[in-house]
Formats: sequence, structure tokens, C-alpha cells
Amino acid sequence: MSGQAQFWMPAILALFGSLIVVSFTAWINTRAVLAHIEVVRAELGALRAEFKKDLAEFELRLNTRLSALEHRIERLEEQLGLVRP
Repeated sequence: MSGQAQFWMPAILALFGSLIVVSFTAWINTRAVLAHIEVVRAELGALRAEFKKDLAEFELRLNTRLSALEHRIERLEEQLGLVRP
């Protein structure tokens, strides 16, 4: 090997080694971030399901109370002799 090639070989090997380490670290970090994203998605799915359930329960309670209120108004109108238009 010529003297000039021997002079550049350590620098090229160090650069190549650094490239391998950086690439491997980026790959590991990407996998960790993707795993974290999947966990967050699962949590969001659970929260969405819980929100939909709570909203359905609220709608049921609201409809029940509105229906009860409607019946009370009808009875009150009947007692007072009022006619609904």
C-alpha cells in the first residue's frame, strides 16, 4: 500500500465506523419512538371509547329527564285545563 493510502486509511475507517454507530443509534431511536407512538395510540383508543360511552350515558340521562319533564308539563296542563296548540 502506498504511503498516501496508509495516511488516509485511519480517517476513512473512523468515518465509516462513526457512520455505522450513528445509523445504528438512529435505527434504535426510531424503533423506540414508534413503540411509544403505538402505546399512545392505544391509550387514545381507550380514551375515545370511554368518551363515547360517557356521551351515550349522558344522552340517555338527558332524554330520560326531558321525557319526564314533558310528562310533567302535560299533566300540569291537564290539571290547569290548558290546551296545547
